[in-house]
Amino acid sequence: MLLSMNTPLNCDAQDMLEAAIVQRRRLNITHQEIAGELATYKKVLPIDITTSNGEEKLTILTTDNQGGILKLALLTNGILSFEAKDFKDPRIHYNKRTAASCDLK
Repeated sequence: MLLSMNTPLNCDAQDMLEAAIVQRRRLNITHQEIAGELATYKKVLPIDITTSNGEEKLTILTTDNQGGILKLALLTNGILSFEAKDFKDPRIHYNKRTAASCDLK
């Protein structure tokens, strides 16, 4: 079952991504691409969250098969899960299927 690409990340997930950026923590991310296929990004370094034209994007650094560095931008509404496997505090993990939505009042 594919989740809606229009569902934004909740507030807790946003906070965890921002913490991962500030603390320079590597994440494993599962992302639903625009065409519907799932992509897994292992041990990526999140470096920025930006909003442009109504779309929020997470910029990450990763490597290609030859060891080169790639800079990618992922739409945050396509992020299905992420986790830092470093066991540092605070624990950073998120799963869109089990996350509650954020109430903005």
